Amino acid sequence: MHATETSLPLVSIIMPAFNGEPYIGAAIRSVLAQSYARWELLILDDGSADRTAEIAEAFEKSDPRIRLFRNPKNLGAAQTRNRGFALAQGEWIALLDCDDIWHTDKLEKQLALASRGDILYCSYALIDESGKHLSDFLVPESTDYEAMLRESVLSCSTVLLRRSILAGQRFPTEYYHEDYVFWLGLLKAGYRAIACTEVLADYRLVKGSRSSDKRNAAKNRWLIYRRVEKLSIWKSAAVFAVYACHALRKHRRAR
Repeated sequence: MHATETSLPLVSIIMPAFNGEPYIGAAIRSVLAQSYARWELLILDDGSADRTAEIAEAFEKSDPRIRLFRNPKNLGAAQTRNRGFALAQGEWIALLDCDDIWHTDKLEKQLALASRGDILYCSYALIDESGKHLSDFLVPESTDYEAMLRESVLSCSTVLLRRSILAGQRFPTEYYHEDYVFWLGLLKAGYRAIACTEVLADYRLVKGSRSSDKRNAAKNRWLIYRRVEKLSIWKSAAVFAVYACHALRKHRRAR
């Protein structure tokens, strides 16, 4: 990178961690390997019962850009990310789940688009628990509120957020897909989402995770349309049909 490090915007990376012992080391190492070096990594352990916090603490001791925080009790992913927002110092905020992995140039390539958007996202690979590549999820160059109703192309571990857009915006805690509600809220407020369409992250499919429960996901997507977004029954049915087709296609690619 040509600019001096201090002239570059600081990126605050928020990593919620709950019982992530098998994967968190790889996630942290993918941050350490970034070609963009001006970042802080905030690891928030959410009451893990395994060695997650111990592993994170070892990395904290090895690099001053890494800080470990322990929640006083299990708060869940939404509240943990919100706590991370309050602790973050950066001009940009990135999210990285402790079982996902970034490619080396993720931050650099996304920040090259910073002048064009407030929400920066990217394509990603689906991997299994062992790290085996399953398929790629390729995203469009941009999305907006109407497009996101039909297909969610924003994923926590792929997104960079301009910190200034977060005033009054937090992950809700009362919904199953709190991240989807959060993205819709930002897009409805008029913030622009722009993608680097290259695959820059690996999204790990873990058995038993919420994202693996497709039936419950579909049920709760419908509830968001009706109760949160207050769409009519007819528009809800129309966008749900498109959502279901995209979800089925994605599920088949990952098998």
